[in-house]
Amino acid sequence: MRRPLRRIGVAGAVAAAATASAAVATASAQRRRARRSWQATPAPDRLGGLRGETMTVAGDGDVPLHVEIDEPESRDPEAPTIVFVHGWMLTLDCWHLQRLAFRPSHRMVLYDQRSHGRSGTVEASDCTVGQLARDLESVIEAAAPEGPLVLVGHSMGGMTIMEYAKQRPDVMEDRVIGLALLSTSAGDLGQLLPGRVGRALKTRSPALLALGARVPRLVRAGRRVTSGPAYWATKRLAFGDEDVPPEYAAFTDAMISASEASVVWDFWPLISGLDEYASLAGFDGIPTMVAVGSRDLLTPVRHAHRIADLVPDSRVVVFEGAGHMIMLECADEITKLIEELAGPG
Repeated sequence: MRRPLRRIGVAGAVAAAATASAAVATASAQRRRARRSWQATPAPDRLGGLRGETMTVAGDGDVPLHVEIDEPESRDPEAPTIVFVHGWMLTLDCWHLQRLAFRPSHRMVLYDQRSHGRSGTVEASDCTVGQLARDLESVIEAAAPEGPLVLVGHSMGGMTIMEYAKQRPDVMEDRVIGLALLSTSAGDLGQLLPGRVGRALKTRSPALLALGARVPRLVRAGRRVTSGPAYWATKRLAFGDEDVPPEYAAFTDAMISASEASVVWDFWPLISGLDEYASLAGFDGIPTMVAVGSRDLLTPVRHAHRIADLVPDSRVVVFEGAGHMIMLECADEITKLIEELAGPG
């Protein structure tokens, strides 16, 4: 009996390996097709293909921050400047569809957060939410020093705005007329992924991140080898609808893939240890939109409701079936929410 059982075991292992290999090959092929489709679109219509007037702003600790300003040919001088703050492992390019919509009517300021995109890279010790807030302060002082403001933050960008409200209550009271917080949280994010996998990663994350910090070359090589599965994971975690345009998934995957591997472990303590509940007092009296996808696996709906419970002049908008990247997946709806805060321009 032993030989037949052994043969069955070997056959099962071979079948499992073949299935896994086929899945990886399928994901890699999907990634290649999606990237070709995305890259074939000519700029500026291609996602990430927009550019504005550029400037470099010295952030906290003099880190150079890449800033872009979109200035319409004519606008109401009383209209606010919209400041966009992107999330973890993304870049200012994630706001592409909102930029297209608001370019004719609104002045916009966008920037790459430290260690992201075209901005300067810093050490892990300089990746705190307090420093992100001081970076936002520097950007506002340099690129939007006067007039009303609408602040829009996605994921870690929303956390940045929360901390900014605590640091600069004067600006919040005197200048900020609206807030849009997308797919974000004020805390309790120690388990970033759902289910059993998320619980395992939460337990082992300090050891895994410490290992990644010690062997960055190995991590970079691993990212190349696993690009297909990584694309599948990005699509699964970033979007709720399986039929989301492949260009959206390819664009998001490209932003994440272009980020340094160190961004993962450098900013993880900020995410996992976040506690910005007290900062929400700085939103008092400011109209606040808290938007989230019903299938957001990274910052679930309960986080949006927790924020709204602590901000009197706020409302929660839940997009059924959407995931974490709602500025792409629900672009028109997000643009309308921001326009409610900023006015027609």
